[in-house]
Amino acid sequence: MFTSIAGRAVVVTGGSRGIGKGIAAVFACNGARVLITGRSEQDLAATAEELGVSYLAADVASKADCQLVAGCAADRLGGIDVLCANAGIFPDTRLADITEEDIDHVLGTNLKVTILSVQACLPLLARSGRGRVILTSSITGPITGYPGWTHYGASKAGQLGFMLPESPEAVS
Repeated sequence: MFTSIAGRAVVVTGGSRGIGKGIAAVFACNGARVLITGRSEQDLAATAEELGVSYLAADVASKADCQLVAGCAADRLGGIDVLCANAGIFPDTRLADITEEDIDHVLGTNLKVTILSVQACLPLLARSGRGRVILTSSITGPITGYPGWTHYGASKAGQLGFMLPESPEAVS
C-alpha cells in the first residue's frame, strides 16, 4: 500500500483534457512524476506545460503505441507505479442507428485501449513492487443504462469485467 504518492511514477492515458487532465493534476500536485498521453500534440503540450508533467503523443488503440508509452515511462519516469487507463469516448447514438463502425470505434477506444495499455505496462507495474491500475469506467453499463449510450455502456461493463483480479502467475 502507498503511504504517499510523492515521487511515484504515474501514466495517465487520455490525460490532455477532461477527466484525465484532472487526474494528472491531482497526482502532479501531490508530488508524483506524471506522463500523460493522448492523440493531440497541441493539447498535450499545453496541458503538460500547465501541470508541469511529461507527455507523449500516442494512440493507445495501437499495441505498438502502448509499448512506446511503457518505454517512455521507463526512460523518463524510471518505471510505472500507477497506470490510469482513462482514454475513452462517449458518443451519443440511438441503438437503432448504431453502425458496425460505431460499435468497433467505441469498443476499440474504451475497452481495447484499456486492455492494451495494461498489457504494455504490466511488466513495469510488476517490477515496481507496488503497481496499481486505475480505470476510468462508469455506472453506465454495469449499473444503469442511458438512452443513446448502449455501446458506451457495454464498453464500460467490459472494462469492469476485464479488471477482475488474476492469479499472480498470470501477471508475471
